[in-house]
Amino acid sequence: MRSSEGFVFVRRGLHLYYHVLGDGPETVIIPNANWLAELLQPLAEGRRLIFYDPRSRGRSSAVTDGRQLSLEDDVADLEAVRRYFGLDKASLLGASYHAAVAAAYALENPERVDRVLLVCPITPRRPGEWEQELPSPEEMTYPPGIPRLEEMRREGIDHEDPVAFCRAWFTYFLLPAQMGELAAAARFPLEDISSFPNEWPRHTMSVYFRHIVPKMEGWDFRPRLSELRAPLLVMQGTDDLVPVEASREWAAHAANGRFLAIEGAGSHPYIERPKEFFPAADTFLRGGWPRGSEVVAREE
Repeated sequence: MRSSEGFVFVRRGLHLYYHVLGDGPETVIIPNANWLAELLQPLAEGRRLIFYDPRSRGRSSAVTDGRQLSLEDDVADLEAVRRYFGLDKASLLGASYHAAVAAAYALENPERVDRVLLVCPITPRRPGEWEQELPSPEEMTYPPGIPRLEEMRREGIDHEDPVAFCRAWFTYFLLPAQMGELAAAARFPLEDISSFPNEWPRHTMSVYFRHIVPKMEGWDFRPRLSELRAPLLVMQGTDDLVPVEASREWAAHAANGRFLAIEGAGSHPYIERPKEFFPAADTFLRGGWPRGSEVVAREE
């Protein structure tokens, strides 16, 4: 399989890492290379996948100025990646928060987008009946009630050995919270991710909870989703932290959207239910609708 990597120059001091896998007539741009490039390799069969790390994530440049951390900045960086590779159009795959980045990009640049695949996206609106109280970055970094993390913090390991603390944070907190099938967590590329300072919990929680999410305020993608003519598929694990009803709203308000539930999966269906996830995703990216995907009626 063809593979290459490098950096996209955005401006002085800001470079975005990319990793390209595969070769073919279809191109899919996927944010969050450090998490997904290894896990989504099966989708590179017969197509080109362009993974990249957003600013202040993975191997990309860290951003210390909070004024340069926002959903709008992430959308602009996706456009920088598209321009760098000289693409007229591409499909997009976004997971979690990056699903919102993909949707926002498609709404702002409809002529540049073939298809949009949202995997376990954040809720399409806030506030709403699914709104969960967002913990502070400190509570996310040091979630209370988890003895091993509290012990490591008391011993100063979070500062002396942040790689070890990052591994423990994923092992004892994040992955158990996200996975519908915890045994599948063994396939998560934890060792690589923990080696990047941009992925240490103190940093990532600050990026999102102190800067990006507060600027999004009362976001609501629903009113504009009817403008998006590109096919949009939402794939959601039924045991994900985000309620299934929220993901169904993404599909219901899109002009050409469908929803597909992955039974028993949490936030990482490509790890937990690969036999269901990859054939469905492949079918959609090739131009069809996977079996079981449904048109969702909009509730007025």
